[in-house]
Amino acid sequence: AGAFDDKIYVIGGCVVDNWARSKNWAEVYDPKTGKWNSVPSPIQIRDKWMHASAVIDGKVYAMADRNGVCYEVESGNWETVDSDLDNGWRGRACVIDGVLFCYDYLGNIRGYDVKEGTWKELKGLEKGLPRFLCGATMANLGGKLMVVWESKNGGGKETEIRCAEIEVKTNEAGELWGNIEWSDVVLLVPREASIVHCLAVAL
Repeated sequence: AGAFDDKIYVIGGCVVDNWARSKNWAEVYDPKTGKWNSVPSPIQIRDKWMHASAVIDGKVYAMADRNGVCYEVESGNWETVDSDLDNGWRGRACVIDGVLFCYDYLGNIRGYDVKEGTWKELKGLEKGLPRFLCGATMANLGGKLMVVWESKNGGGKETEIRCAEIEVKTNEAGELWGNIEWSDVVLLVPREASIVHCLAVAL
């Protein structure tokens, strides 16, 4: 799901055996009216398992197990995403200043600049964060990159939920640099619990 123009767009939210047949494969929710409406989508793109999404410059990107898709809200057009983005996007992501951040297959955080069409390593975090091979998720909180992940403590009965707040900047050379402003345990949960997703909410 992703928010744009005060509406929430959901892509791929159907029962598995009904993906291709469902007209509600993509929907939009208007909080002002409290109503859901279908978003027209070509049948050939519906047979996908969507695992992540983000909104960048008026487009809703949804990543699948193969061939992610992009929906342009104003025109109503669908297209497949750039192959570099498709191959490099892993896990939950967030967008800050037009750059999509996620972690790669080596567990490092990096950003994809949609305008340049390139992935860039987020430098400066080598000593402050673990490698996120799985189970991490991200959110944009007031322009800061918030990373939330699980930490198992040996044979203990609880799992630590840890969080780090990172200030992200682009230097004159176009490189992405991150500065960890704080990192700590924010919650203890039963050992069998796991993170599904995190969102930044304005209250």
